[in-house]
Amino acid sequence: MSRSTSPAHSAGQQKVLTIDWRLLWRRLRSRGGLFLTSARHRAANTEYIPPTWMSRLRLTWFRVGLIALAAFVFTQKQIDFTVSVGADGLGVDAAADRDGTATTVAQTTTLGMLPGSGTSTSTTPPVWNVNDLDAATVRSYVNRFERVAKTEEVKFSIPAAAKMAMAILESDAGQHRAATQYNNHFPAASTTKHYDNAWGSWRGHSEDLNRRFPDLAHESVNYQQWIAALDRSGYSRDPQYGQKLLRIIERFDLQSL
Repeated sequence: MSRSTSPAHSAGQQKVLTIDWRLLWRRLRSRGGLFLTSARHRAANTEYIPPTWMSRLRLTWFRVGLIALAAFVFTQKQIDFTVSVGADGLGVDAAADRDGTATTVAQTTTLGMLPGSGTSTSTTPPVWNVNDLDAATVRSYVNRFERVAKTEEVKFSIPAAAKMAMAILESDAGQHRAATQYNNHFPAASTTKHYDNAWGSWRGHSEDLNRRFPDLAHESVNYQQWIAALDRSGYSRDPQYGQKLLRIIERFDLQSL
């Protein structure tokens, strides 16, 4: 009797069951080896034909695995893609934040893939300061358009100081994209107009003011009164527009025009 088995007793006659565990193990190992050998042989002689949909899409199991991995990553992370256009974004926009006529907040384009990130990053518009205007650039601009401003005052009753301050503010003294590329020195009035030359922009702006706000012609006693009336007319959506004009006039002595 084997050491690993115990005799089985019956009611009438005693029977002894003996199991040779070593022999059983050898047979199982032999049969298992034959099965593995047969499986390898079949695999080596069988041509794998992928499913029809994989053939049409030219996919392999490796590519399917990569796609599944990418899908898993994207489902586990929140994607935040924000595109915002500032003053100089698409085409000809309103004057830059620096001149205060554009109310759009410039934002950076961000691609965030941090888990739990649901807010977009944006930049705060800088506080306008008249001292940020380059003095030499402004002086050159004033010398260039001084006669034009005086002509517009005579023809349209627009104070030359106010007209010059508007041009400096809206065109950034001729440096704004609208002025350099489209000769539009007053983009706050119209962002889509293109002119053949700068003089056409000045004259077109005067005609536009005269057509839209005819009552301004009766407020030309002095530039302060005219600017106050312009503020009330709704010409600009910037609530500080009139104050900015006054600061430019004082900073660069435009009242002498």
